[in-house]
Amino acid sequence: MTVGRHFKAWNLILGFVFIILFFAVIYPILFIFKASFIHPETGAFSLKSYQTFFHYPFYLRCLRNSLFVSALGTLFALILGVPFAFFLARYRMPGKNLLKTLGTLPLILPTFIGAEAWLMLLGRNGLFAKLLGPLGIEVPSIYGWQGIVLVFTLQFFPFIFLMVSAAINAVDRSLEEAATNLGAGRLRVFFTVTLPVITPAILSGALVVFYLCIENFGVPILIGEDFRVLSVQAYNEFISEMGGNPSMAGALSMVLLAITLGLTLLQKYWVERKSYAMTSLNPLEVKRLRPLPAALIWLFCTGLVFVALFPFVVVMVSSITKTSGPVMYWGQFSLENFTRAVAIAPRPIFNSFFLATTATLIGIVFGVVVSYLLVRRRGAVSYLLDILVMLPLAIAGTVQGIALAATYNKGIIVLTGTWMILVLAYFIRKAPYSIKTTSALLQQIDGSIEEASINLGVPPVRSFLKVVIPIMLPGIVAGGIIMWVTTLAELSSTIVLYYGPWATMTVEVFQRIGSGDFGPASAYATILIVS
Repeated sequence: MTVGRHFKAWNLILGFVFIILFFAVIYPILFIFKASFIHPETGAFSLKSYQTFFHYPFYLRCLRNSLFVSALGTLFALILGVPFAFFLARYRMPGKNLLKTLGTLPLILPTFIGAEAWLMLLGRNGLFAKLLGPLGIEVPSIYGWQGIVLVFTLQFFPFIFLMVSAAINAVDRSLEEAATNLGAGRLRVFFTVTLPVITPAILSGALVVFYLCIENFGVPILIGEDFRVLSVQAYNEFISEMGGNPSMAGALSMVLLAITLGLTLLQKYWVERKSYAMTSLNPLEVKRLRPLPAALIWLFCTGLVFVALFPFVVVMVSSITKTSGPVMYWGQFSLENFTRAVAIAPRPIFNSFFLATTATLIGIVFGVVVSYLLVRRRGAVSYLLDILVMLPLAIAGTVQGIALAATYNKGIIVLTGTWMILVLAYFIRKAPYSIKTTSALLQQIDGSIEEASINLGVPPVRSFLKVVIPIMLPGIVAGGIIMWVTTLAELSSTIVLYYGPWATMTVEVFQRIGSGDFGPASAYATILIVS
């Protein structure tokens, strides 16, 4: 009887979770998919949007541009992230723990703020242009694909670093020792033993970075200029067609989604076709190098961290620098930018914290419930649930925003133009972070603890709240912090979904950079960075 009540309660919760996922993820994507086949003028079924996409060179160029900068950004992130992870995992060096911490900071810093910083450094009116121009030294342009790739590389290499370093630390030392005893040198051991074992981590990291690059909206639109990509063009098409049927925006969105889902399946196939399991675990020895190699490795690691974080220091300094539009009076300090941001226009600050906090609280509850269902209710249904809750990670923010705005713009449920649609987009997009964190912790909790409480007469849901939740609390808090920080910096979906009174700090930064008003933009950006 107790077990029956247990299953009944959680079956109801499972059904409610699927309803949420249907209306927040599946239905909007199906709606925009259907819209992509609607003729924008007649409203009849038509392939016109797809024919236009594949017929006009402009749209094909947008596709090539997206793939080009995403591939280059991923490649350079690998080139920097893999050695960075290997050096910090394998060798002793001064300040290693500090380097590890600083090396992960770019993950929580908004990419469009990085773009703003590089504009202030290498832009036409940038700091380097003022310093080096009079000396006759030409400053490299930050505009176009070069700047986009630069920002992508420096902001996303930490994903590679974190995944690869975890994989390196899990390598069995006996494997390398066996290869060395057979006469293989260090390089050969790395390429024939270590590299194949950490390949899944490298591929996973590369896939995440490619996702983030191809779906990114803020960086290409701020410094891309005439270099158009799919995420930006989908936004432009949707905004221009708000009064009618967003057919072309839907077609561009579906192309983006097809790319990300296709790569997900390809990566899954590649990893699962081989076995990477190890039978024992002897941690790798952390070695001490000779002075010269040690110095070179330390310079590489510290230099990479410095270059990645320096732009954000520039933004914080510029927030207290006297400005006049795009002109920065470096060396002349003023609090006017913060006064304008906090005292004159505080609404975006309130909006950002309110929306991020609300979405995080909902996401925490949702994430805990889904984690429980994934870990304790294994089977075909939980496998489907796992796919659905992770699907938002493979959907570009602009695509998600377009889908939600088009779906809930009219009819029984109207959310477009309200704060609720922003919260819905945030929590469903960021919930996977909470789910992965809490489910990993829940797997370590013996199910018999909960069953003992149920057998003593405590209802299943109450047993979950009183017994399991307190044990999971550290993971819940960690997942919540990640959700809150990443939600606060969200721009891709926000720029599509926000309505005037509900502009956030990210929207404010984006709009002020676009109008050349760098002072207040830096003030809002500094609040985001410090938060």
